[in-house]
Amino acid sequence: MKRKVFLIAVVLLSTLKIAAFDTLYYHTQDLPDAGLFLPAPPDTSSLLFVDDYQQWIWGKSVRPTERGARASRESEFSTECLARIFSEAMGIRISETETPAIWRLLLRSSMTGTRSVDRAKEKYMRVRPFARFGEQTWGAYDGDFLRTNGSYPSGHTALAWSAALAMAEIAPDAQDTILRRGYEYGESRVIVGAHWQSDVDAARMASSATYAYMHNSPEYREDVKNARAEYMRLKKIISEQDTIIYPHVERVLNMPPDTASLRFYSDVQQYYMGRGERHTPRGAQAVSDADCSLKGMLGYYSKVVGMKLSKKNTPAIYALFDYVRSHVKDSKDIAKSTVFRKRPYVQFGEPTGYPGDEEELRHNSSYPSGHSTYGWSLGLVFSQVATDHKDEVLRAGYEFGRSRIILGYHYASDVLAARLLTAASLPQLYRREEMQSLLEAAQAEYALKKGSKK
Repeated sequence: MKRKVFLIAVVLLSTLKIAAFDTLYYHTQDLPDAGLFLPAPPDTSSLLFVDDYQQWIWGKSVRPTERGARASRESEFSTECLARIFSEAMGIRISETETPAIWRLLLRSSMTGTRSVDRAKEKYMRVRPFARFGEQTWGAYDGDFLRTNGSYPSGHTALAWSAALAMAEIAPDAQDTILRRGYEYGESRVIVGAHWQSDVDAARMASSATYAYMHNSPEYREDVKNARAEYMRLKKIISEQDTIIYPHVERVLNMPPDTASLRFYSDVQQYYMGRGERHTPRGAQAVSDADCSLKGMLGYYSKVVGMKLSKKNTPAIYALFDYVRSHVKDSKDIAKSTVFRKRPYVQFGEPTGYPGDEEELRHNSSYPSGHSTYGWSLGLVFSQVATDHKDEVLRAGYEFGRSRIILGYHYASDVLAARLLTAASLPQLYRREEMQSLLEAAQAEYALKKGSKK
């Protein structure tokens, strides 16, 4: 009898394992490693930690409000919680029985997205804010088990941001609301004290990279196709929208901190830290990174993958870069025209680390960073092509934005906004057949070139 019970248990466990595997498009070891392409979390003795501390105080102040109550509810780590959030945003009822195709995409994209932070969590094992200060988390579904789980990056944030990007891909008409709710789900983790702000920021970067990488999966693309068809039937949408409408930055992201805000001084701290790097090899690289032309970007990523990328040598990769760069430029330009912010070198009346662009950009909005838009968008997409160098490519895309802080052309919050807006804009490119064709051609070309080098 015991043997029979044991065998049944083994079968059940095996079934559960298979079911769990089926929820993922990729497993942790196959995804980009945030522990390699993102920087380490700020040490408590670092000036960078000041922003984390300020946000901890802000989060506590919000708890007695309705927003605090919502943050507590959103500590629930489940597909059901995401379904409620995105049902409101999309104007439909998402459930396993009523919308099976959307549910399947929501489940698989979010669960794959949250795997994006696994290795970084294990690498850093950062202490969570509530544990650091000897308090309890405010989240209704959180508990002491979080004390032994790494804080950096945030798993909840990765869960929701990757799902928001996938939902925006099938429901472009509701993208602003979808993306905002996905963004706020991460913000809730700061409010409840389960995560530092830098944990949340890092998780959005990690899950953005995984979202892009998921498009290499035929299963993901098929799930998107089926979910989109289901959504169109429910919303009575007759035909696909041909024009690209990018998300509105003011509806999706928080606006840059005002100079009277405490958070502005986090930007100021990073400005002066960056200025201190100007006379180092990293500062010299930042000067080189001032060239964000298509030719310059091809040259930048050539060094990363050890292959000459150019219109002549790699025409398919050139075409992909040109397509992505031109479209995210449109998204960035719309955002800059919506929000005007003085650049740090203008604000402080100081020279930059690269005087060549000072006059031209003096009256151009600092928010969001255009260079960071190009660097991160091409990093995200090229990581799908150069899969053997995906972490190095993403690291390069991330660092391209940091160069703008070092040179004094942008605040850190401008760079972060650019990376988020880039990720939020990509769903509108991935919806287009042209994008998939360009990706496949670039992947074939890259494989051929790499093969010929062996």
